Amino acid sequence: MPIYEYICPDCGLTFDHFWPSIQAAEGAAPPVCPACGGSQAQRIISQVAVLGELGGLTPSEQAAENAQAERLAKITPKEQIEKLRAGKKRQEGQR
Repeated sequence: MPIYEYICPDCGLTFDHFWPSIQAAEGAAPPVCPACGGSQAQRIISQVAVLGELGGLTPSEQAAENAQAERLAKITPKEQIEKLRAGKKRQEGQR
């Protein structure tokens, strides 16, 4: 069950089309453009994602994950906040 990408020469829209089989895709007329209804869509080569050596994240996914980790590292853990509050209460009690 392949999904092919097409581009409409009339309006420039790039869209996907799901086919029930490769044979159905090869023997059929191009799909109708969902934006303008044009019938001259041309199949294009889809972009592929190249993963890391062992199937890791793509560079953009890795950058997003690193940014999220940095944001989380800036947040003070609950345990540390509770320790700071307890110390402050002790200081106030000693006054």
